[in-house]
Amino acid sequence: MTESRRLHLGAFMRPVGIHTAWWRYPGAYPDANFNLRHLVRFAQTLERGRFDAWFMADHLAVLNMPMAALKRSATVTSFDPLTLLPALAIVTEHLGLIATASTTFEPPNVIARRFASLDHISGGRAGWNLVTTSNPDAALNFGMTEQMEHGERYRRAREFFDVVTGLRDSWAEDAFIRDVENGVYFDPERLHVLDHKGEFLSVRGPLNIARPVQGWPIIVQAGASDAGRQLAAETAEMIFASGGKLADAQRYYADVRERAEKVGRDPDHIKILPGCLVVVGETAAEAQQKRALLDSLVHPDSGIASLSIALGHDASQSTSTARSQRSRRATPARAAASASSSARGATT
Repeated sequence: MTESRRLHLGAFMRPVGIHTAWWRYPGAYPDANFNLRHLVRFAQTLERGRFDAWFMADHLAVLNMPMAALKRSATVTSFDPLTLLPALAIVTEHLGLIATASTTFEPPNVIARRFASLDHISGGRAGWNLVTTSNPDAALNFGMTEQMEHGERYRRAREFFDVVTGLRDSWAEDAFIRDVENGVYFDPERLHVLDHKGEFLSVRGPLNIARPVQGWPIIVQAGASDAGRQLAAETAEMIFASGGKLADAQRYYADVRERAEKVGRDPDHIKILPGCLVVVGETAAEAQQKRALLDSLVHPDSGIASLSIALGHDASQSTSTARSQRSRRATPARAAASASSSARGATT
């Protein structure tokens, strides 16, 4: 198969599944997202299946949703990606390992060092899912009383990317000469100090770890807003895109490629992977039955909370209003039915 026709597959792990009821499915392991033994098995299964990457989502706070929905969510507990993925690197050989890390709260020097470490440990299989964090509860966890404004978060993310990629160049590939006879470990001429001072960040460097195996881990982005698409076009080598209608996906694809060309990048160097929820069965009917069973395990409280997040509106209020309206409309009919029943009883 030629490279131009190669199908790339990445498993979106959270760190297990994205469907809110996965942990309730018959035969599933409810503790899998916090059980290393199961996660090792999943990673090795993906590798046998020729998947390109394990793509791990992450949150820096418990999701800000009503407790009625939160208590039904398995996402309240999971490993830190940059703790888990080095462990999975030891038990796999080819699977890419993509970790989510935020540019909003964490220091760029720490992010650069951790991903460089993962790249060395995995032999060049690391990827960074570069995200800004919108959850206001995460801001509270990092000592901020309110969340950073959307546009400001993306300006910081762009500068953050520049700093991290600048830190990767702290050491040339041939900097560590390790001359045992003369007692010289590295060549000072091959060491570079970043000394960055910008709008949001001030980082001197250099990074105290050798240049990553890949030069720098693969950069992944999932930008959907205008600012997000621009950041993806300027920085990403892989974009995780939402699914949906084919026409919408084609417009997104064309838009990102056009943006990349305008900033001087080769758009063919960006791989766009649309997300999809796959349910496997021997037949289409069997797969549909499995999907129906999976969906039936979603409690209404969870469904309403997910809908609220998607809409950016509290759907529980709308639902309560609709129920109230239906109740008021149904009252005369119920009264008539009750009267008719009483009349039949009296006649009998």
